[in-house]
Amino acid sequence: MGVLDRLNFIIALYGRLIVGLFNFRLWPPFFLFFLVMLLQVILLSNIFSPLLSGWLIPIVQWIGDESIIHYPQHIAYIPSVFEKMNLLFSWLIDSLLSATAVLMFAAYFNREKVRFSESLKIAVGYYPKLLLIWLIVFVPILLLFWGLPSLFEGFVVGAPRRKMALMLGMQGLQTIVTALFAYVVPYLLLRKASFGQAFARNFALFFRSFFTTVILVGIPQFLLLPLVYALQNTGNIVNKFNPNVVIWMTVGLAVALTLSNYFTTGAIVRFFREAAED
Repeated sequence: MGVLDRLNFIIALYGRLIVGLFNFRLWPPFFLFFLVMLLQVILLSNIFSPLLSGWLIPIVQWIGDESIIHYPQHIAYIPSVFEKMNLLFSWLIDSLLSATAVLMFAAYFNREKVRFSESLKIAVGYYPKLLLIWLIVFVPILLLFWGLPSLFEGFVVGAPRRKMALMLGMQGLQTIVTALFAYVVPYLLLRKASFGQAFARNFALFFRSFFTTVILVGIPQFLLLPLVYALQNTGNIVNKFNPNVVIWMTVGLAVALTLSNYFTTGAIVRFFREAAED
């Protein structure tokens, strides 16, 4: 497949995915995880509720810092705490729902009937392997997002352009790490490969189609950047505007993450269907 053919393929692929947005049979796994993210935002927003404070505040303090137990500082910390909490829920829940979505997209692109319950049942059988795969993927991402900011803390303080450059660099590295493992689950579920074979064949396809894979993973990721960058300045938002703006922006981030997950999963499955048959 030449460069022009790849470009036409990507354009046609996203066209098909936009049409797929109106196929509500594809939405259950994404909508369910959106509800999980929305629940996290609601819990963090009501952290001082008598029903929640006893067990939620210690967890959030461990994830964030002492400032989160004071109003309205706790609202300013909601996005960063949400981001870290969401990694845990992604590992436990989205690993299963994303695998379900892979099976549903495969049926969609094969012009077969999309069935959520059957796809979920198949994915459940792979759940232990899915947890291990996502753990392998999350380790370098966690090291990236918890290690690099502390290393460059002095470099970006008081320098918005440097902060933006660091964020772009981290987002680029996250995209490459995510793309590196993009085909493991499709090989496991759609080609019935063993655990080791799924990784080996994934790496072979990734390096054979490096730029295409990075583009397919990167486009939805980089569309999140404006909102992610805005939520890194929550202190200013809380001081200058209504603190509830931060809460609604975090809900908006959950919506954006849901759409990003939809387009990333769909694009990878469609390209896998094409390239894995070469």
